[in-house]
Amino acid sequence: MPEIQEEEIDLREYINVLINRKGIIILIFLIAVITAALVSYFALSPVYQASTVFSVAKIDGQAVVNITESLEIIKSDIVLDEVVNRMGLEGTLTSEQLKPHIITENLKSTNFIKVSVEHDIPEKTKSLVENIIEVFIKQNQAEYQERVKLIEDRLKILEEQIAEFEQNILEIEKTKKKIAVIEELSEGERQFQTSLLLSSSVTERELYNDLTDQANNLKASLKSCEDFKIINYAQLPAAPIKPNKKLNILIAGVLGLFVGIFVAFFLEFW
Repeated sequence: MPEIQEEEIDLREYINVLINRKGIIILIFLIAVITAALVSYFALSPVYQASTVFSVAKIDGQAVVNITESLEIIKSDIVLDEVVNRMGLEGTLTSEQLKPHIITENLKSTNFIKVSVEHDIPEKTKSLVENIIEVFIKQNQAEYQERVKLIEDRLKILEEQIAEFEQNILEIEKTKKKIAVIEELSEGERQFQTSLLLSSSVTERELYNDLTDQANNLKASLKSCEDFKIINYAQLPAAPIKPNKKLNILIAGVLGLFVGIFVAFFLEFW
């Protein structure tokens, strides 16, 4: 019983401290909240974010550039320097200053890349992300186009060879018919010539089929080719993403309350 009474006395004493020192607690709480509000609304610059999603070009289901490397290349000097020049930002913004404000990510292990840019001016935020994507695609599209052209050139050669083999096969068939009606040839000679033509026809047909298969594969590759493509275009940000004014004030209020209570007990017992 004495222990319970002692605990009740201690608890009552703590409550009395809070009541007696409520002025200092409220004062510190208000200072923290007002300071956080002033800083959030007047000292901190608003930060806007604009994002774009694009797909990396593919051939035969494989991206023409390495996705992981692309995430870093987008933030590299070779891309950002050109962006700064295109936008006429020399002297006001450098690639090194821009890098920390660019976020790149590969969406769910696909060939989709999301690029986000943060800036304190909404219009410039949108323009920056658009130019970054345009420059990156321009710098890498040549690789895609070159590989597509190689396939097209190879297909053209194959189609010419196929046409040649088709003509050879037709000539063989015509020759076989001519041999069959030449009376001067003995039966043995006729069979021998026919056998040679048959062997040649089989060889030509096998080569023809092989080339046709190769051509069909190349056509399928061309059909499956996907160029770089914008999936989601950047939108003009309507509201800043930072600072989170309400959250800042809430955190400041909670911290101010704890500090106020600590000061109250410090003044009371020390």
